[in-house]
Amino acid sequence: MGTCGRGWGVGPKESAVVASLIILHLSGATKKGTEKQTTSETQKSVQCGTWTKHAEGGIFTSPNYPSKYPPDRECIYIIEAAPRQCIELYFDEKYSIEPSWECKFDHIEVRDGPFGFSPIIGRFCGQQNPPVIKSSGRFLWIKFFADGELESMGFSARYNFTPDPDFKDLGVLKPLPAPFLYVCLAFCYLACEFEMGGPEGIVESIQIMKEGKASASEAVDCKWYIRAPPRSKLNEDFLTWDFTFYFRFLIYLRFLDYEMQNSNECKRNFVAVYDGSSSVEDLRAKFCSTVANDVMLRTGLGVIRLWADEGSRNSRFQMLFTSFQERRLALS
Repeated sequence: MGTCGRGWGVGPKESAVVASLIILHLSGATKKGTEKQTTSETQKSVQCGTWTKHAEGGIFTSPNYPSKYPPDRECIYIIEAAPRQCIELYFDEKYSIEPSWECKFDHIEVRDGPFGFSPIIGRFCGQQNPPVIKSSGRFLWIKFFADGELESMGFSARYNFTPDPDFKDLGVLKPLPAPFLYVCLAFCYLACEFEMGGPEGIVESIQIMKEGKASASEAVDCKWYIRAPPRSKLNEDFLTWDFTFYFRFLIYLRFLDYEMQNSNECKRNFVAVYDGSSSVEDLRAKFCSTVANDVMLRTGLGVIRLWADEGSRNSRFQMLFTSFQERRLALS
């Protein structure tokens, strides 16, 4: 079931009070032995479950619970705990999912991490609710799948958070710094974020101190947003053909300097690279050991994230980003 303390670690979000996140997704499924007929109705994206950010934990259920869940559903939930916490997941005894050999049809799948390729904890179906599940780190990935036949009651699940024993000697994480810019009707604060652009430039962790984002003894969770120029289009006539060239900018990242103070302790310090947004599903690379490799980004928006707790503030990096055009030809 996993033991809290040895899991896939990611630093805190922008606000220290945000302790959990459930991201939901719906996609089509296939019936057993036959290809599912797609219609405009079945192709519509319909939310199943809930989205919660409660620090004290929360509850989520299969669609229509405790009534029968609908056919052809795939709901993916990602539960995220606060820094230095793990997750405990409990399923209510009022539980029923179509039974099958090795739960090949309707099922719940739980993985120890934030991705569909994270280590699997178990796949569950039938009439017996799953045992208590404990994460080894800050994330659990849960998928509920229903095919086109034999619907049942479904499930109700409750989760809460427990201290991560890997940090028992460090105590509770201090809130991340949020210095006030000025007093306004809304609470305005200076986030540890940097905007970058142009054909090339340098991203480096020393900017945090230079711009007064945090003191040398405070934990940091900082992001650099690198924006390439937007895609452009050029039409050209060649003999009787009409050619359309599409140009898009890619971003190449090359590390010039990199060192993590607590090497191989990803829960304490890391550099992460995202392609398109800072959402976990757009994570392209994460470095917390002794080596950081070059990365190519293809969306035109790169996000670099440095997480270092208060005992890892000597962690540092410097990278060169270069934007360049990729030309694609389209015949019209």
